[in-house]
Amino acid sequence: MSYYIIGIDIGTESSRVILFEENGKVLSSSSSSYSTYYQQKNYVEQNPNDWWKSVYYNLKEILNNYQIAKENIIGLGVCGQMHAIVPIGKDGNLLSDRVPIWCDKRSDVSNFHDKDLNIITGNPAMPTWTGFKIRWLKEHSKDLYNKTYKFLSCKDFINYMLTGQIYTDFSEASGTYLFDIKKNKWSTELCNLLKIDYNKLPPIKNSVDIIGKIKKSLLEDFNLNKEIKVVCGGGDMMCLLLGSGMIQQGIGCDVTGTAADVSVCTTSPLIDSRIMNLHHVVNNLWVSFGILDSGGGSLRWFKNNFGSKECEIAKEKGISVYEIFDQEALSIPPGSSGLLFFPYLNGERTLGSKNSRGVFFGIGSTHQKNHFIRAIMEGVAYDLRQSLDIIREKVNISELRAIGGGAKSKIWIQIKSNIYNIPMVTLKNFEGGAVGAAILAGVGVKLFKNEKEAVKRMIKKDNKIFPSNREVVLYRQYYDLYKKLHDEFQRFYVDLFKISKEHIK
Repeated sequence: MSYYIIGIDIGTESSRVILFEENGKVLSSSSSSYSTYYQQKNYVEQNPNDWWKSVYYNLKEILNNYQIAKENIIGLGVCGQMHAIVPIGKDGNLLSDRVPIWCDKRSDVSNFHDKDLNIITGNPAMPTWTGFKIRWLKEHSKDLYNKTYKFLSCKDFINYMLTGQIYTDFSEASGTYLFDIKKNKWSTELCNLLKIDYNKLPPIKNSVDIIGKIKKSLLEDFNLNKEIKVVCGGGDMMCLLLGSGMIQQGIGCDVTGTAADVSVCTTSPLIDSRIMNLHHVVNNLWVSFGILDSGGGSLRWFKNNFGSKECEIAKEKGISVYEIFDQEALSIPPGSSGLLFFPYLNGERTLGSKNSRGVFFGIGSTHQKNHFIRAIMEGVAYDLRQSLDIIREKVNISELRAIGGGAKSKIWIQIKSNIYNIPMVTLKNFEGGAVGAAILAGVGVKLFKNEKEAVKRMIKKDNKIFPSNREVVLYRQYYDLYKKLHDEFQRFYVDLFKISKEHIK
């Protein structure tokens, strides 16, 4: 008898729901998108109801359109974009239809930079963290704050809509700046410091813990004849890493989606103000990482503003526009003929500030569109190498697994391997955070003994890409210049912000 599990991934632009066999084979999948709202500079919001409508639609699609014995669907796991704050009232109703998401940077954390709280939180103070968003809400919308019974993350809200149960997991909790990494629980000290009511935070469970079953009121909608168990799930980044097989110390990942990050699996947080740490969705493991908020987003920005010709060609050929970009980048020599790109369209987190902005440096009359495309790919890799070097000071990394949308680009993976000077591994039929969420469901319902067994059965390696010695030498020179310019630009970003803040609405 075959058993099936469902993985749900709520991303920045869309949600995806996948029905898996226990061997990792995809039986059915559905995705649908939703809108993002930019009210003003540093404000990035979405409507939680849009997430639910998207997930609801996708679940109906995979369950109603694929003919299997639905009683053999035994588990469901959810992962979602991290660091959103979703206010829920005591009656269970959503209190706001616009909530700040992970890349919202409106919160002021300047008063916390001189506080040595890394030993408690494992992280530097940043406006990204959930706790600072809640603090901002309390200061600017006290009535809404007072009415809130619990603040939920994105995936916790979806879990609530599916089951009626309110919980969070350790991966989400560790990304709030309200979590004690040594005591493994909410920190009353940090809650008091940020002036946040401890009782407004949800109870924490392990990612594989079963929190409930799909509500009876939804069974008919989804054409189900029995309730499906739902596990607590985890943050999308952590489930993405689980889905890559990153579950032992020394294995690293390069993830390029809208954002991009480099990370390594560790047994304890690597305490350093230049990098960040989140609890893995696997018990007793942590993930140390550096992140860039405009990774693949930089290439998409270029496509939207300067890639109309490539979009037309791609449409005619029936291929992705990014395949056209790959061909164009391949026509340009390593180093983009002296053109450097600083990919800070949405600012920086730990190595700069939210005032950082994108820069093309070294533009000459011989540079063409192809040079800019390759420079963007290289610029993303230069930025991520800064974090990778910090991590490699503390732990050896044997290989990086390339995942996310950027992993579809062979040239981008080769560029990264050359700039990082480390082998890169790709995966077969990688299904993103949804496969990690499904693995958590499978472990939770005892379909798998543990995450290690699940990874062995569901995840398969594809190719291994090695750095080119010649290009490693060239890229090291460009990287050294990139670092110098990166640090020098910081004071000018501040000047630019001061001049423009009164004029940019």
